[in-house]
Amino acid sequence: MLEKITGHIPGGLKEKIPGYSYWHSLYFRIPSKYYLYYKHMLEKFHDIHKGQRCFIIGTGPSLNKTNLSLLKDEIIFGVNTLYRGMSEFGITCNYYAVSDEMVWKKHYENILGLDTVLFLSSGAGKNYLSKMNFCQKFQKGEPVVIKDLGPMWISKNFSKDLSTGVYWGSTIIIDICLQAAYYMGFKEVYLLGCDCDYTKQHRFDRVETDELKGVAVTRNWSRIFDSYEICKKVYEEDGREIINATVGGKLEVFERSRLEEII
Repeated sequence: MLEKITGHIPGGLKEKIPGYSYWHSLYFRIPSKYYLYYKHMLEKFHDIHKGQRCFIIGTGPSLNKTNLSLLKDEIIFGVNTLYRGMSEFGITCNYYAVSDEMVWKKHYENILGLDTVLFLSSGAGKNYLSKMNFCQKFQKGEPVVIKDLGPMWISKNFSKDLSTGVYWGSTIIIDICLQAAYYMGFKEVYLLGCDCDYTKQHRFDRVETDELKGVAVTRNWSRIFDSYEICKKVYEEDGREIINATVGGKLEVFERSRLEEII
């Protein structure tokens, strides 16, 4: 359905662009016509959960201190490598999201095999589109690719319309999940496993992988927290709320609550 997409970065440009992995995705932008198909798919998600609540689960080590089995009857967004712990945690994900290209390249076979609605954006989405025919043999359902509109912390924008695209916030929780949850109409969004702390172990599964090497040094937390502030403002202006139910961690942008008190 979609033809293979290729791109080329002129010599020397890579070294001159701060945050190259992201700006490469801007330079190597998929023509808009390729997103039209997904635009129609995304429009079907508008307000389908209006007034409800959902739980967005990251991959922080705090998940090992969280009783996720309490979520068995809740609507859940999973991200990145959460699939590795879903069986142990006793959960399934209604929605799943990946934006980072390195995470996608390493884990796409397992993620495509999940029985869920899979959203992809940024490098992950572009990589999927460029290898769509190859990926089809692994997927249970067709992923939904969302257009990348640029950095949230620069534009100060938040996408209220998923069908037009999402802004990049340097973490998948912002890149897709919070903007998707808003578009779907959720009134209460709870965050779990969003530790925002790379000083010790990065992930719940204690597996160090290539995509995390050096991340603790280069991670720009001020950009992430600025983007979270933008999300908070948009939600609150519309009478909605984002609550951090993560055990510990350094994300203090949102009001905190314990999962046991929420359920």
